[in-house]
Amino acid sequence: MYWAKRAREAYLAIGEEYGITRTRPLPVADLGNFGERALDVGSGRGAQPLYLQQQHSYVVHCDLDKRLLPGGDSLECEATLLPFRDGAFDVVYLVAVLHHMPREAAASALREAKRVGKTTVATVWRPDRGRQAAPGLWEVPWGRKAVRLYYTYGVGDLLTAAGGGVVSLGFMKRRRHYNLYIVIKNTQQKYK
Repeated sequence: MYWAKRAREAYLAIGEEYGITRTRPLPVADLGNFGERALDVGSGRGAQPLYLQQQHSYVVHCDLDKRLLPGGDSLECEATLLPFRDGAFDVVYLVAVLHHMPREAAASALREAKRVGKTTVATVWRPDRGRQAAPGLWEVPWGRKAVRLYYTYGVGDLLTAAGGGVVSLGFMKRRRHYNLYIVIKNTQQKYK
C-alpha cells in the first residue's frame, strides 16, 4: 500500500491549496441519470464534492484522511476496501482517483465500487509534465510542497481494470486537460 501512503502524504501537504485551486468540477454526473444515492470515493475538497451534492439527494464522501474530507456525510476510507454493504449506492464516483494507483489496486478499487454500487463512474488523467519515474509512472511536483504519483492509463488499461459491464467510455475536457472516463454497470448483482 505504498501508493496509498504516498498519495495521502502528498494531498495532506497540499490539502488547503489543492481545494482552493479546484474551482471547476468534472461534470461526471452529466453522463447519465444514475440515481439519488451516490458515493464519492477520493472526494478531497474543492468543487467536485459540491457539484455531486447538487446532482444527488444523498452523497457520502470518503477519502484517505479525515483532513481531506469536505464535511457533511463523510468518512475515512480506502478505495480498495469500502466499508459499505453490497448495493448501498446507486452510483459510485472515482473522479481522479485511479491514476494514483497501480493497475492491480485500480482493478480492486473498481471491483469494490461495483460491489457497493449499481453504476460506477471513474476518470483518469495523464500527466503532461513531471518526471517519468518508471514506465507508466510519473512524479508530478506541487511546487516544493509535495510530489504526486500518477500511473498512466490508456483505454485498454481501463477496460481491463473494469472487468466487464462497460456501457460508456470516452474523454472529457477540463481546461486544457483531457480526462478518460468510464461508466460501468454492475451486471453481477441483483438489487432490491
